[in-house]
Amino acid sequence: MNLETRAAFERYLMAMADDELVIGYRDTEWTGVAPMLEEDIAFSSIGQDEVGHARLFYSLLHDLTGTQIDYRARRPDEYLHAQLVEHASAPRYAAEGEHGGGGDWAYALVRRYLYDLFDAERLESLRLTAWEPLASSVDKVRREEKYHLQHAQTWFDRLAGGGADGRSRLERALATIWPDAFGLFEPVEGEEALVAEGLLAVSSRDMRDRWFDRLAPVFARHGLSLPAQRGDDGWQPSVEPRLGGRQGRHTAAWGQMWDEMTSVYRLDPAAVW
Repeated sequence: MNLETRAAFERYLMAMADDELVIGYRDTEWTGVAPMLEEDIAFSSIGQDEVGHARLFYSLLHDLTGTQIDYRARRPDEYLHAQLVEHASAPRYAAEGEHGGGGDWAYALVRRYLYDLFDAERLESLRLTAWEPLASSVDKVRREEKYHLQHAQTWFDRLAGGGADGRSRLERALATIWPDAFGLFEPVEGEEALVAEGLLAVSSRDMRDRWFDRLAPVFARHGLSLPAQRGDDGWQPSVEPRLGGRQGRHTAAWGQMWDEMTSVYRLDPAAVW
């Protein structure tokens, strides 16, 4: 890799690790407040898996750069996760007026489903990466993520095909979430070089088309409409994506979350845990 390609690859790995870390933290906030005990356990377990995946990707960054990545020591604007994953959804964390989940279980499930489909496409692309340490690590992550997606798919089908209340909650969550969901496909700077060098199998734009291709039959089966149309040059969303996360621009929800999850570390950064 030349220096520019390497820098782009570092940004891509950082964005992926940050996505996993932040959504993992947000999922664990449902522990103790999910609608049923089984989901307390399931969301807690899924969240722990995601944080574990983040640690794996941070360790790969360390191998690539020789620099130890400590998420607690980074400024809020140094994180490159998509804005979708930073919104609180659990009742005791959701800020009033915040455009995220607002304490709604349906929002948490819809976000999990759309994110897991995106992550499946991202991991499939990285399974074919020319950087062998990442390719071999992705295999383990894909095995765990398969079950996350199955869980999310089951709940999505349950809400879409259930009673009127569940269906209306699902539709409200979708209306809220689309701009942020499309932001998952915001490319990091220099992505074109990563595709050209074989470090990524497909671009974020192609990945988005594959994501829509997987969503379309599910939505058709449930009589739900996608805010996008398929054309000769791929899917064209009819909703403006909410971008900026891959460039370090985030919402107030992220500032609150960062403050909480780094508060103990910032009391004494030199402490050894």
